[in-house]
Amino acid sequence: MSDVQPPLIPPVTVPGDYVFIDTPEHLQQWLQETEAHMQATGENRCCLDTEADSLHHYHEKLCLLQVACAGRLALVDPLAIEDVSGLLALLDRHELWFHGSDYDLTMLRRTYGWAPRVVRDTQIAARLVGFRQFGLAALIHTMFGLQLSKASQKADWSRRPLPEHMLSYAVDDVRYLIPLADYLMKLLREKGREAWFEQSCSGLQVDVAARSMAPKEDPWRVQGSGRLHSKGLAILKSMWEWRESIAMERDIPCYRIMSNKQMVIYAETFEAGGVMNPPGGWRPRWKKEFHDLIADVFRAGQASWPQRVKKAKARLSDAQRDQIDRLCGLRDKIAESLDIESSLLGSRSTLEEVVAEGAGLEALMDWQRELMKDPLGSVLPEQIAA
Repeated sequence: MSDVQPPLIPPVTVPGDYVFIDTPEHLQQWLQETEAHMQATGENRCCLDTEADSLHHYHEKLCLLQVACAGRLALVDPLAIEDVSGLLALLDRHELWFHGSDYDLTMLRRTYGWAPRVVRDTQIAARLVGFRQFGLAALIHTMFGLQLSKASQKADWSRRPLPEHMLSYAVDDVRYLIPLADYLMKLLREKGREAWFEQSCSGLQVDVAARSMAPKEDPWRVQGSGRLHSKGLAILKSMWEWRESIAMERDIPCYRIMSNKQMVIYAETFEAGGVMNPPGGWRPRWKKEFHDLIADVFRAGQASWPQRVKKAKARLSDAQRDQIDRLCGLRDKIAESLDIESSLLGSRSTLEEVVAEGAGLEALMDWQRELMKDPLGSVLPEQIAA
């Protein structure tokens, strides 16, 4: 991104210019005052971010809601306030801005069954303008010349009370979004890409809404398990179930006991007839249970061992692969001329869908279709004509 003239003048900040809200009464008061303030100022945009505790507990939960509305900043505690429907209603009456909203939208849907009415995302805007470093801290440094602390990025957000440095870190995630959005929208307008942005934000909302909230079938079949045979799959399944029970008992994330990669390596060793020694740092009880589960797998016998999942036959012919390669090459040239990442015009998997599944242009957004019209017409003339 070469045409940005940093730094912009950063917004004025005052220490402690936010409130921490952990009672329904305080939330209701803040909502009433904020609604009146927004009507008085004519501001129609709010900002939202979330913090969860997936790195510290077995059951991931929403631990903090960071809100900014017309300069009013609040940190709302969802662990103390069960009903935040008033806040969600206020946000739904306005244009709601995030940065990197995919995870936030997923957590909000899972926790409250809520999907915001209008979502705008500064990360999407930054990518469509041409930024390659589009993390929030990187953008704030580029735009305002400010260096935000990352010290609390992996902190336990379920702890209470939250220390001041974590509160300050959290509020900064929404403090700069509106001035950042103003500048990015200015660049988008200058480049004629506002429609790209709006369609991309809507597309993200559709993608999040389409994801199933149902538990994954056979969740123990982790990445890498596809290369295992029945014997290896049996010990992998047993290790996964044991790890889940320990993680649930101790309320810690599963990876703190054993990573998926470690389990697959153990399963490969087991399958090859190697010795299965548990990690040296484990407590005696875990080591005993680890050896017991190995014995249980043998005791159960091959008839009970899970089978490999038969892979679907390759759906791409050589001709189709050639078409996809040609489309990717033409796409890359267009992206280079626009100074954006080529995947924004359609990922390889999306182009595979276009070619192999007969999706035609439906797999692409309107702005992507327009830019990819000539490449698609040259590579897939019959399909596009139809």
